[in-house]
Amino acid sequence: MVDPSSEMVLSHDTILTAVANRLRRLILTQQLKPGDRLVQNDLAAQLGVSRTPVREALQQLATEGLVMISPYKGATVAEFAPEEIEAIYHVRIALESYAARLVARNITDEEIDQLHSVLDAMKHAYVEGNADKLLDVNREFYVTLYQATRQQRLYDMILNHIDLSRLYRRMYFYLGHLAVNTVTEHTKIVDVVAQHDEDEAELMIRMGLEETAVGLVQALRLAKDIADQN
Repeated sequence: MVDPSSEMVLSHDTILTAVANRLRRLILTQQLKPGDRLVQNDLAAQLGVSRTPVREALQQLATEGLVMISPYKGATVAEFAPEEIEAIYHVRIALESYAARLVARNITDEEIDQLHSVLDAMKHAYVEGNADKLLDVNREFYVTLYQATRQQRLYDMILNHIDLSRLYRRMYFYLGHLAVNTVTEHTKIVDVVAQHDEDEAELMIRMGLEETAVGLVQALRLAKDIADQN
């Protein structure tokens, strides 16, 4: 016998997920711009739901850094700072360039096989056009890659800064950037570390991060200029 209350929970969770996904996409594709007020009644009417899932979705997006909630102003779309991207990537470049050398030196055949499996999942996510899945698999790639450094403190610091940049990379993925290059460049990284070429591994990681940082900053500044003009 089905518990009616469990159906209600499932229905609520499904609606909440749908509302959160819709609002996330609107923010990440700049249809809702930084600084825009997010009025619960208006959003509920537009999405055809009650205020409850909208309120809970806004709280969820606040934990992701996409929404700011103030007791005075209510909910607004978070501001994205190019300077923060630059600061995060300066640290990532320093840490991961060094880590790339260690990976190329220490990586095993088994770990290389694991990376190829992650690449397969990355290709599937790209073909499906699933930006969220692609971002998750992208993180899994680096988790697998940097385990081969054999240095836990370095590994923890790298993952911390990868997660700090996640919000900006997600926005970039939703705007249609990086997807093709992500699969291609990650395949090249695996090929290089499999050859245990420390110099080339360091160069490839450094150049990839530098290009990503420049692209993120340019996209963010362009979006800000467009928002200011409107």
